[in-house]
Amino acid sequence: MKAEAENLEFVTINGLLTYGEAIATRPPVEGAEPHPPLPSLEDRPQRALEAMAAIRLFVQDAQTGFANAAAYREARHALIQQACGGDELVFFAAWNQLLAQGELSPLFRAPIGATKKPIRRRPVAIVPREHMTPNLAEGRIVLDIGDDRYWLMPRDLSARTLFFTMRHGVSQMDSKKFRVGRRLRNVLDAERGIPKADAIGTALVRTLGLVGKQLDFLQLDNYLDSKSFVHMVSKSPNTRQLFERVVSILSPETAKATQPITEWALESQDFGWATGIEKTAEVEEAAKAFGVDTKTAQRLIKHPLYSYPGGHSFFELYVDLVDGFHQLGQSHQGKVLCLYTHSSTLRALLIFLDPRPFSEAFSEFGAYKEGQDNVVLLTYEHGQLSGYSTAVGLSERERAVREAWMSVEQGRREKVTLKPRQIRRIVALVSGGDFAGAGAALKELRVTGNRLGLEV
Repeated sequence: MKAEAENLEFVTINGLLTYGEAIATRPPVEGAEPHPPLPSLEDRPQRALEAMAAIRLFVQDAQTGFANAAAYREARHALIQQACGGDELVFFAAWNQLLAQGELSPLFRAPIGATKKPIRRRPVAIVPREHMTPNLAEGRIVLDIGDDRYWLMPRDLSARTLFFTMRHGVSQMDSKKFRVGRRLRNVLDAERGIPKADAIGTALVRTLGLVGKQLDFLQLDNYLDSKSFVHMVSKSPNTRQLFERVVSILSPETAKATQPITEWALESQDFGWATGIEKTAEVEEAAKAFGVDTKTAQRLIKHPLYSYPGGHSFFELYVDLVDGFHQLGQSHQGKVLCLYTHSSTLRALLIFLDPRPFSEAFSEFGAYKEGQDNVVLLTYEHGQLSGYSTAVGLSERERAVREAWMSVEQGRREKVTLKPRQIRRIVALVSGGDFAGAGAALKELRVTGNRLGLEV
């Protein structure tokens, strides 16, 4: 708390009110939800100071827990209506002043719905070759999906839910430059976003086809029949566009009749009155209001508990997503869900699935953006979500590790020179017992060797 207060010592009630008013009076952005005009009130500084006492009680009461994300949202809304008289600007100033003083940090530890991270190790869905063990493979179907990774598939979906989670591609209003969020009706960019959506559909069909053949070979029910999938989108048009492109490739014969469900847990962050603002203009306005440079002003805006004027914080998005995903898993057991969502949603998911406390995980992944042509695979079983895995493509972390390993391998290759057509046989020795992963690796080696005219 002390370090947080020292880091944000420039924040004041008057500075917050000045900044909030400047954001509220900016011209509306096309496609964004309009907000009601801000009434002119002279006693806002005093009302904000009074509201801080009620927010302190809210933070204190939160330590006893909320049953779910909806209960947390309702309590927060009641705080705005009762303690702040329905004035969003008063709440904005009071909340963020307490943030600057370090008094909101206990919320990170509050038991809200399913947001408490498990103590025991999570189940895994996809593992790299070097992490494969007999224990992980026990009772699972092991499928080599390329890039030195194995998909550990359950034999059936009883008491389980599978999630294929995808983020939309580049949109007309790019989130790299603007505060987009859930209040702006954004659509995919025709030249960059649409091709990415098609690439996701094509790659997903290829992966599901491989898995389906394996299930058929083992004479098991093919629970990855795309006709039985449940599709869910956010309110944003770009997630529906992604759904339409993917489902037209996934199930072309039923695409027109397939309709998605709009799901609250898939919504992007609510930037409130800042929706559509250019990020550089946003931080310049904050620096002006607080009398500091832009780098200093960013400390406040980038904080996960910073609540946008008329909107909410990244922490609120995190609560909605984590609790929402657990509820989806519980209520759709035996099903496969295709979820079409946003980069901030996957960022929140990655932070939750990281075993470290929220603050530590956020410091690493707070600005993380998953690849736009990736499909994140999750399994819900025994009340838990599995670890973060990409079923299509490589995550940014996986790609960095793979590139580093490839550079090491290249260095090794340069040290050894083999004369062509002089090797006739390769002998592979495997120690430590046989299991599905090693068997698959040896089969792959034999097939490759035979193709090159080698006896393995």
